[in-house]
This record gives sequence, C-alpha cells and structure tokens, in this order.
Amino acid sequence: MSRLNFKFLVHIDRRWIFLALAASVIIPLLWPPNLPITPSPLTVKFYDTIEKLPSGSYVCMSFDYGPGTKVECQPMAIAALHHLFRRKCKVVCLALWPEGSMFARESLREAASHYEVKEGVDYVNLGYKNGGEVVLKGVGEDFRTIFSTDLAGHRLEDLPIMQKVHGWDSFNLVCEWSIGRPGLAEFVRIVVSQYERPLLTGTTAVTTPEAYPFLNSGQVISLLGGMRGAAEYEVMLGLSNGRATRGISAQSISHFFIAALIILANVIYFLERHYDKANRTRR
Repeated sequence: MSRLNFKFLVHIDRRWIFLALAASVIIPLLWPPNLPITPSPLTVKFYDTIEKLPSGSYVCMSFDYGPGTKVECQPMAIAALHHLFRRKCKVVCLALWPEGSMFARESLREAASHYEVKEGVDYVNLGYKNGGEVVLKGVGEDFRTIFSTDLAGHRLEDLPIMQKVHGWDSFNLVCEWSIGRPGLAEFVRIVVSQYERPLLTGTTAVTTPEAYPFLNSGQVISLLGGMRGAAEYEVMLGLSNGRATRGISAQSISHFFIAALIILANVIYFLERHYDKANRTRR
C-alpha cells in the first residue's frame, strides 16, 4: 500500500462514512440477511412457560414503557401476543404508563390481524390508569374497582372476556413489559408477593440487570432482555420477519462495520508510523 493510498483513506470525506453506515442499517432492515440466532436459556424458559398454558387461560399484560424504548419492548409484546393467541388464551391489557395504552392498542391490532380473535371476547385493552402500585392494589380483588370501561368506552360488565375476570387470582399468568418505575418492582411486590401469580417480564438491555435479583430469587419466572431477547423469542415462534429479528440484524451489521472502521484506522496508523520510520532511516 502506497503513501498516496494512506492519505486518501485518512482524508476521505466523512460523509461517505456516514452514508455507508446508514446503508449498513437500512439494507438489513429492508432485506434481512437471516443471521443465525440461538435462543438463550432464559428465552427458552420464557417460551416454555407460555407454551405450557392450557388453552383458554387468562393472561394479563401490562405495557409500562415510553416512546424512547418502544423499539425494544414493542417487539417482545407483539411476539408474546402471537404466542398467546396461538395458545387460544384470553388477554387482558393495561398500562401504568400514559403511552402504554396506545402501544397496547398497536400491538393488539398487529398480532390479532393474524388470528380469528375478537376484541372484547378474546382480548381487551383496559387502557392507562395513574397511580402505579396503588392501581395494582386497587384491582387486587376486582378490576372494576379501578376500571369501569375499556379503552374504547365499553363497560366491563358488557364484555364477554371480563365475565370470568375479577382480581389477580383470575389470571394464570402475568406478563409485564417494563423499563423503570412504575413497573417490575411494583408487580413483584403486589402481584407476585401478595397474590402469588406467576410473572414473566421483558426489559430493555440497559435495565435488564435490575431484573436479575427478582429472577434469581424466583419471583420472576423468566425474562426477555432487550432486542436480542425479543429476536430470540421471534425465532422460536417462527416469526422470521419480525421487528426484532430485522432490528438485531441491522444492529449487528452496523456494529461489525464500525468495528471494521476502528481496526482499519489502527492498521493505517501503524503502517503510517512504519512508513515514516523507514523514511527517516533512509535519510
């Protein structure tokens, strides 16, 4: 490699690098390369827990995340809904975060469109209630204590799915998608500790370490951690074109590209030093 080539690489317009990085993200999103993804033991346990639910089981899902973490938590929720609808489970959704009711609606619409399920019969979105732990305590014996209608304004007593739902004891399983407070800790204190309901959770990659104490103590059965966990779950469900699977492919390729640039820059640096040292020796 000549000195001229060194200078060309060192002084290349950074906009070409930004363009190449953008391509490394966009292209895998549009045309997923189907990189191999091996589910972790936690993801397998998460999958098995839902897979073993009897047909017709009642499951509560809480959407407790905001727009900034939607890209990680939403794919988990959608994949879980696919799994639950396949198992012919009844799903009751609520939210302790204001944006959660909207994300629950989006997730339900996307997943339900693939199955013969009906709103109010097979699933319901109760919407958002402010209060965090107070809400979880309030619905302990009867959800109608806090929720009089669902998000669409239908009275709970008029919905077939709610005829067998009273308090937390009505559910075979609880799934909680959380990034902070209120979230997982409140569900552990109320739903697990007081009502002894089995709990699954999905968290962002950053907040996953905060969930491990609950996992190690057995208060949480299993968890999905970040986009990687969601992608592993999609693979187990056969959702090869799922959001997380596409996202983790784009993330992996862009990371490889950045790592390659770092390695290339270091190689050029040391070759430049060698070239300069050789020139000084000849003089």
